[in-house]
Amino acid sequence: MPVIPFDPTRHIIRNVPAHIDIDSRWLLLALLSDLVAIRDSEPDPQRAEQLRTITCALGAVLARFEPPKGAA
Repeated sequence: MPVIPFDPTRHIIRNVPAHIDIDSRWLLLALLSDLVAIRDSEPDPQRAEQLRTITCALGAVLARFEPPKGAA
């Protein structure tokens, strides 16, 4: 499986679907879960909104690596 280089300054369009190894995916999901818990318990509305922005961005990145619907 080829490695997709990560460079946030440019967008590479290829025929290779986005992928990530399973261990890294689970670590990122655990991180997202922890951030959501921190965000939900944050008493300061401004900091909670900043955390919401971060958790939404991380969730969007992780969504790229979800298996297609109906895949085994």
